[in-house]
This record gives sequence, structure tokens and C-alpha cells, in this order.
Amino acid sequence: MGVQVAVAFIVSVAGLWIAHIALLNQPVGRGLMYAIFWGLIATGVIVSATRTERARRLRLSEDSDAETRR
Repeated sequence: MGVQVAVAFIVSVAGLWIAHIALLNQPVGRGLMYAIFWGLIATGVIVSATRTERARRLRLSEDSDAETRR
């Protein structure tokens, strides 16, 4: 999970930094600060969605295994 958090954070910050500079015409420093702020939030959303999806798939797998045994 730590690797996922690190990768998601780096990719989010890089993408958001470019977006803030190119699309919103922010100065480089301010764009970086906004990118870090929103990158933290985006990382939390990405990791949460991944964990939720994994839990859903495990639950569906267990349900189908239980039906197969009947």
C-alpha cells in the first residue's frame, strides 16, 4: 500500500502542477503549493477507491464460491 500511495501522490502532484501552471496561469511556486494540497486529496481518493474496489471484488468472489459449493 505504501508504494501505491507514493506513486499516486507523485503522479497526482505532477499532473496537477502542470495543470495549474498551463491551464490556470498560476506562478510556478503557487502552482506547486496548490498541486501538493490537491495531490494529497487526490491520493486519498485514489487509495480509498482502490481499497473499496478490492474489498468489493473479494466479497463477490466469496459469494460466488459459496454458491458453487451449494
